[in-house]
Amino acid sequence: MSTINSSENTTYRRLAIFLIIIGLLFAVDSFLKVSVFYKLWPVVILILGAGLVGIFVKRKASGAPYLAVGEYLICFSGLAFYCNFTSWRNMSQIWPLFIVFLGIVFVTLFLFHPKRRFLLLLGLLHFSLSIFFFLIFSLGSQFWWTIFILVGLSILVSGRIR
Repeated sequence: MSTINSSENTTYRRLAIFLIIIGLLFAVDSFLKVSVFYKLWPVVILILGAGLVGIFVKRKASGAPYLAVGEYLICFSGLAFYCNFTSWRNMSQIWPLFIVFLGIVFVTLFLFHPKRRFLLLLGLLHFSLSIFFFLIFSLGSQFWWTIFILVGLSILVSGRIR
């Protein structure tokens, strides 16, 4: 019979406590007819994202996918909280934030790997694209021509980065 070392034991203990809390939230929802989990489900995604970022902090060099997915989940949980407490109908206007989240992930990855400049370029491209979509869908379709300006600017920036 093998023994579990202290770090694995801590991980299992955290997972067990997390699952118990989720189970208790479901129990409150089911038996008391109090809709706690209905509005607070993004907490689960937030904790999962924070856990993935924690794995990245421990692994550093080999954990970039953990950082990317964890950071995206944390950003999404914030958006889900906003929509839960306002209205999910707002998603028709704020959907470009999903593109912003990708830009945040690429820029953060660049901060941890500064020699990979293409990550910064991808991040800035995602930010530009999301701004473009916000402008087009909030101001109207008469600004379709701005895509050419943004693409031209991104080509100029990519030439300077190289």
